[in-house]
Amino acid sequence: MHNAAFQTLGLDYTYVPFRVKSLELKKAIEGIRGLNLRGLNVTIPHKVAVMQFLDRIDPWQKRSARVNTIVNERTASLGYNTDATGLQTLHDKDVDPEDKEVLCWGQVGHTAIGNVLAGEKARITILNRRQELSWAEDLAHLAHSSLRS
Repeated sequence: MHNAAFQTLGLDYTYVPFRVKSLELKKAIEGIRGLNLRGLNVTIPHKVAVMQFLDRIDPWQKRSARVNTIVNERTASLGYNTDATGLQTLHDKDVDPEDKEVLCWGQVGHTAIGNVLAGEKARITILNRRQELSWAEDLAHLAHSSLRS
């Protein structure tokens, strides 16, 4: 999918998956700089741990408490979370999530999106087919604590 998009757009990029062990994460980020890779995406289980090895995290994305995209600039590695970017669009359109009912369907992106929405005091309903929901419980605690602050 990524390579087809690069080709269609006439970009001289190639998407290649790398399997990185947790203990090798810091070395992998150093390798990105050393190889001058333009960027990459980050998947579970590294979305939180990778943040400590980056030079900067976009302030809006920092609120999501995880990174899924790294852009390698010449002088710095920048962390983003594209899951939460759509929420920034709400603010750009002057939509305030506070006290709004928000439905999140499925687990993908919920933690990032949920963290931002909980911090904005939205009322979140999560629909998910998996029975393991500890991440949803964590989100509920975050939302509850943000209502107190």
